[in-house]
Amino acid sequence: MSGTARLGRTLIIANPAAHAGAASGIGARLARFLGMYLHDGQAVELARTERPGHATDIAAGAAGFDTVLAVGGDGIVRETVCGLMDIPRGRRPRLGVVPVGSGNDYARTVGMPEVRSDDDLAALLACEPRELDVGRIVYAEAEGGSDRVGYFAQTLSFGLDAAIALGTYELRLSTGLTGTALYTASGLDVFCRRYRDFPALVSIDGAPAERMRPIIFAMQIGPTYGSGFRICPDADPADGLLDVCYACGPYPRAAALPLFLAAKGGRHVASRRVRMRRAREVELVFEEAGYPIQADGERVAAARLRADVLPGALTVLCRG
Repeated sequence: MSGTARLGRTLIIANPAAHAGAASGIGARLARFLGMYLHDGQAVELARTERPGHATDIAAGAAGFDTVLAVGGDGIVRETVCGLMDIPRGRRPRLGVVPVGSGNDYARTVGMPEVRSDDDLAALLACEPRELDVGRIVYAEAEGGSDRVGYFAQTLSFGLDAAIALGTYELRLSTGLTGTALYTASGLDVFCRRYRDFPALVSIDGAPAERMRPIIFAMQIGPTYGSGFRICPDADPADGLLDVCYACGPYPRAAALPLFLAAKGGRHVASRRVRMRRAREVELVFEEAGYPIQADGERVAAARLRADVLPGALTVLCRG
């Protein structure tokens, strides 16, 4: 059976703001491309997002489709995953990713190339479905507040690394940078102006809570974030586990900056200051309000949270 036959009835969700507006045009090209190969103009529908969170609403209503394709960066992937997770497992469409963003880390994990031409759109036709894990977050915005539930496809973190990820938005608008250059510039800005640690109570897999002073604390489904920084180089998106990387203070800035740069190639794991763990569940209680916390590059406001894994919760089109 061909790759196109497996797509079935397909919904394309495109973020028109991604990559300086390029995603909107790529979404339209993709709809025409797949319509031609599927030989059924009604088999492909295109929806463009109009506001933050819109992709979640669109995906949550996609139970009648076989495949949902997210066109944009990691942000629209996360929104789409959150919407798909609202659909019961037996009716949940498979997910495909067409990367048109600044980070594209989930696309790296599933082997999808950044779209530069129509030839890259054809990569979808060579994909095979795999059941991959989804990260779940149960969190409260204030101590004593009611719990909320969210999801992440690739990464959840707090600390300097989250500040770097969240800082890319305004920096991209002011500089026009993208990809690794954007994340590196944001990193240098954070290290120069906002360097600190982030005390928290941490419990891993139900162990007694331990007070830590992380400068970074990342929980990964896939190996990279920040446009290819290999924060957990051995992370497997189908093993049912979170890969956890953290480094705790007191930690001099002069030592931390080289460690950050070394993470691009995964060389930070050799440092005696870095801890690597695998876990099914991590619980965090933050000592202060307003810590930088991000899930797939999107801000999360939380006073406490619990992260775990839903093994094989989503069927994803993967290449290679």
